[in-house]
Amino acid sequence: MGVCCTVDVEYTGEKRHSLKLGKADANDIAALYTEVWPKAYDYPKEWREKRVISEEEVKKEMDTGYFFFGVRIDGKLAGVYKASITESCAFGEQQAVLPEHRDQSVASAMYEQFYEFAKVNKCKANCVNILAGNEPCERAMEKFNFYKTGKPWEQSKGMLVQTYERKVEEE
Repeated sequence: MGVCCTVDVEYTGEKRHSLKLGKADANDIAALYTEVWPKAYDYPKEWREKRVISEEEVKKEMDTGYFFFGVRIDGKLAGVYKASITESCAFGEQQAVLPEHRDQSVASAMYEQFYEFAKVNKCKANCVNILAGNEPCERAMEKFNFYKTGKPWEQSKGMLVQTYERKVEEE
C-alpha cells in the first residue's frame, strides 16, 4: 500500500509522485480540503461543507480503513484523495487539487497511483463517482480508461453523479 507512482509533467519535465499519507499528514490534508472544497461551486453547498474535514476527522477516517494519498510539490501538499477497499473495487473519492497546481499532472499521478493501489490490494477494478457533466473530470475518466456504469444518480439533493469504473489487470 505504500506504492508510489511517478508521472512526468509534459511541459516542464518535472516528476509528480503520489504517495500514501499517514496521520502525520492529517493537518496538511485537512488544510487542503479546507482551502479547496468551499470553493468547489459546481457542488451543492451542503456537499462542499461535508468535504471540509478536520485533522481529527482525517485521523478517525484512517482508523476506520480509509487511505489517503497525495502529491507534494516543494514540500507542500498539492493534491489528495481518499480511497477504501470495498467488496467490488478500490473506491476513490474526495480528490482535491490546489488551484495553483491544477494542470500540473497532480491528478494524473494520483489516478496512476490509484490503479496501483487497487492492483496491490487485489481489487478487480477502480471505482469513482464523478459529478455528472463536469467536463474536466469526464476528460480524466476518458484519459485513464474509466467507463460509465449505470445511469447518473442523485448522491446528494440536487447533485447528480455518474459512477465510473476501470478494470485492473491481474499479473
